[in-house]
Amino acid sequence: MPSSIPPSPGSDLATLSLADVLRALSLDHAAENLDTALQKAISRNDSPSSLLDGLMREQLRVLIESRAKQALKRSAIFPLTTMDGFDFDYPKSIDRELCLRAASLDFLREKANVVLVGPSGVGKTHLANAIGQLACLRGHKVRFVVAADLVNDLIAGQAKNTMHHRIKAWAAPELLLIDELGYLNFDARGADLLYQVFNKRYQRASTIVTTNLPFKDWGKLFHNSAAASAIADRLVHKGILIRIAGKSRRSDQEVE
Repeated sequence: MPSSIPPSPGSDLATLSLADVLRALSLDHAAENLDTALQKAISRNDSPSSLLDGLMREQLRVLIESRAKQALKRSAIFPLTTMDGFDFDYPKSIDRELCLRAASLDFLREKANVVLVGPSGVGKTHLANAIGQLACLRGHKVRFVVAADLVNDLIAGQAKNTMHHRIKAWAAPELLLIDELGYLNFDARGADLLYQVFNKRYQRASTIVTTNLPFKDWGKLFHNSAAASAIADRLVHKGILIRIAGKSRRSDQEVE
């Protein structure tokens, strides 16, 4: 197998093959496909520029796919879902157009948010993760976290005097997916730390939140009606609110 070690500063570059030059430039895919591409170009009497164009476009495609896979892995999105895999006929009520608007990712450009509200088992996480996956594939920095895990991370950071760094870390992604907000109550300290994350991200980056609690009940979650109202206002400001009602796929009981 040809070596991918780059040439040393004192080496004679004139002796390198074109494939070696491509590898030295980290264009490994182009190097591997060079001979095949040359043979096709000769048989079709393609111009040198056409040969180069095809090689570089294929190299770029591979690079984009590789970056997307890495971004998806770093995002920690679980489970991986797609918009095509969501059954819009299942919920009792859902605004499909709003979901597709969110999937367009225009809200990212506006630094706006998406909130999915509904009972357990109606597909909130599926939709949120599908949007997050689309964002990864388009090159955005995305991070997924369950709300309880986020709060625990912040509390641990506070105990280690690294809370400032943890807040900064959670404020950094272009898109932060916070799943299952409201499924577990937080104490006043945890609620305050979570408020700081929302406040830090406001109009600086986008957040997707899935919750089973209507906004009128957020005062119980954050132990402070004023803070709950402030967070809700920040989330829906210029954002997309998707309400879902229906029967849980994990239960035979219909919930509203």
